[in-house]
Amino acid sequence: MSASTTRTTTALVAAFGIAATMVAAAPGSLAAPAANACDVVAVTDLADAARVQVDAFGALNNLQVDVRAPGTTKVLATAGGFESAARPDFGVRHRSAALPALASLGRYALDVRYTNAAGKAVRCADSGELRYLPHPVVTLDQATAPVSLEKPTATVTGKLTLRDPRTRAETPLKGRTVEINFVGRLGARIPQPVLVGSDGRFSTSYTYTTQNTGMGVTAHADGAAPVTAELPVEKRKVVIALDTPSSVSPGYESRFRISGKVFYRGGDGALHPLPLTDLTTDGDTCEGWENHGPTCGKLLWQDGGRSFVWDRYTQHGDTVLGVTHSPGALLDGVTRASVTVKVDRTVALWGLNAAKDPKGRLTIRGSMRLGYGTNTEQDVYRIQHSADGKTGWKTYRSTHLPRTGRILCTLEPGTFPADGTWRIHFEGAKGLEPVTSPTFTVGTP
Repeated sequence: MSASTTRTTTALVAAFGIAATMVAAAPGSLAAPAANACDVVAVTDLADAARVQVDAFGALNNLQVDVRAPGTTKVLATAGGFESAARPDFGVRHRSAALPALASLGRYALDVRYTNAAGKAVRCADSGELRYLPHPVVTLDQATAPVSLEKPTATVTGKLTLRDPRTRAETPLKGRTVEINFVGRLGARIPQPVLVGSDGRFSTSYTYTTQNTGMGVTAHADGAAPVTAELPVEKRKVVIALDTPSSVSPGYESRFRISGKVFYRGGDGALHPLPLTDLTTDGDTCEGWENHGPTCGKLLWQDGGRSFVWDRYTQHGDTVLGVTHSPGALLDGVTRASVTVKVDRTVALWGLNAAKDPKGRLTIRGSMRLGYGTNTEQDVYRIQHSADGKTGWKTYRSTHLPRTGRILCTLEPGTFPADGTWRIHFEGAKGLEPVTSPTFTVGTP
């Protein structure tokens, strides 16, 4: 370990308490600046052994790197033309232009020179090593055919070669494996290994779906720097077509359904089915019924993924329920279809009539409904009579009736007045308003 490296190691230990062996094993790591210590690390560029890479805490002015044989003082070449970019974690990475061809392959010492913020010239001897040796290089061909929902399969091609940094000559590396990584759902990495042919070339295909969230491709081989590319794409607009009206009034504690289909607008301008899209819902609430426990809406696919249903229960106030889809690399934005929900809390009664049968029994018939959807709950209703149809209403029967369904109630002979007017009265319940039916009289059967 050189004196400069020892100083850098001492600074690292003082600043972060890291073991010196870690620095020796990871020459690309950065140290915090300390007094009389060089806080730069110079190495062979990961992608090209004819270039130099320098990592530092910040951008370096007038950066140059001298190349010399270890144990000598003669400068054989100087790297310049550096371009800098922020590192993903912290600090700045500087990459040089290609070095002039050195006389021979081998390992060389690197001395870094730059101007600090105070305008002072700084020289860091033995700041790293240049491995001026043949190295594997992965190259990806530029893709020209865009991926789309109509043509979701992408083909990635490229080559793996061994590059001589001195002559820039490249030799095919046959029989090696290159790993191609595609972007799956939520950015997940989807590796796909491919074997390199005798000519150094490789090819692999991958079929995208609506769940892929990126078009980036990364290729990596042992000993080579990873390379990335962005595949061209023609995005399509999603159309969510609801079978359910855009505004519904389900009854309190009723079950109702939102249903529909998903399409995309193709390059031909027409709508095409888009089955099994990654749909999501919003405005949903898990509700707790006293008699049925918690009930949560669930969106399900039907007809082989060609249509969807979303069963809902509601005992809450008015809301807006939405159906949308997750963003995707093949999709143009996010589409949302909504249904406005206004909870109906008043039972409707209609078609009421009363008639006596030959045995003198009085049968009352009619219908009732509580809003949109279905409701299996029952409540107590009063069968009431008034002699003048205005005052003195008296209950002759209390019976449980469904909130939605048919009304059928029979009074035995001698238990009700012969004449007068009838009605059905509901005193209300939790979440429901009181209601009184229109009046009706006894007719001839």
